[in-house]
Amino acid sequence: MRGYGGEENYNYLEQNEVEAIVKYSTYHREKSRAWQKDIGKIDNWTYNREQDTWTCAAGQTLHFRRMSKEKTESGYEIEYRHSRSAGCENCLLKP
Repeated sequence: MRGYGGEENYNYLEQNEVEAIVKYSTYHREKSRAWQKDIGKIDNWTYNREQDTWTCAAGQTLHFRRMSKEKTESGYEIEYRHSRSAGCENCLLKP
């Protein structure tokens, strides 16, 4: 296992019934004011669980498109969810 925080490590701890507090790699950066005001971070968007959509700061709705998988060096499989909007070409917030 590489690093400390991450899905693979958290899963290992849970499967082995180990109670631990493990910070993920961006923990301290996410607590900064700059991170929390960055409109490009998905953490600052709104998620609609019923519709499985994200809404960005400009009000664009991103719809779920597909899933992909990746294996870590240790063989752990991570699933990624990909979403997409109709387009950001004319977005005033893009710059």
